[in-house]
Amino acid sequence: MVKKETSTGEPVMAAEGEQIDVIESMTQLYTSGVDRLAEIQKKTLEFAVQHNNEVVGAWKKHGLVAPGVLMLNLAKTAVERFADTQKGAIDLVVEQTHAMADLVKERKIKATDNIEGAKTSAKDALGHSIAAQRTALDYSAKQAKAAFETAKNQLGYAGTPAATVADTMQRGFEVVVDAQKELLDVLEETVVH
Repeated sequence: MVKKETSTGEPVMAAEGEQIDVIESMTQLYTSGVDRLAEIQKKTLEFAVQHNNEVVGAWKKHGLVAPGVLMLNLAKTAVERFADTQKGAIDLVVEQTHAMADLVKERKIKATDNIEGAKTSAKDALGHSIAAQRTALDYSAKQAKAAFETAKNQLGYAGTPAATVADTMQRGFEVVVDAQKELLDVLEETVVH
């Protein structure tokens, strides 16, 4: 092994004759970090859907009247659609990240010359993806709230125990949305800024 000095003065170990490719190693580190964060977000969504399904199942066992069952089915479907939409947005971010990494690998000589431009482009692309996910979250939250309110009013169970269940489910959905927004904030703070 041969010790080499980095620009910060810290030693980097490399096999004799091996050249360290900083750009490639940083690109791999970045993409693996995005992959891990994507998996965390997807698992969180899966847990939320699973929990929602368990809540719906528990309430159905208590023998709610027909409008209550309809509301539970509506809530279950809304959460599942929200999760699927979010997973699609997460997959898009991962796909864009890998495309950017492939571009860096293909053009690492030019990327070395234009590293700041590449960083800016990557940050901009990720920033746009995060903004798109936030928009999807906001839209899903507004749709879910409207669906819950409409169902309560049209099915005539405002002020009943079924309405309380609907309110609880709506708050649960809002908690999931807020958690996803917090994850996006962490991603944005870590990567974009």
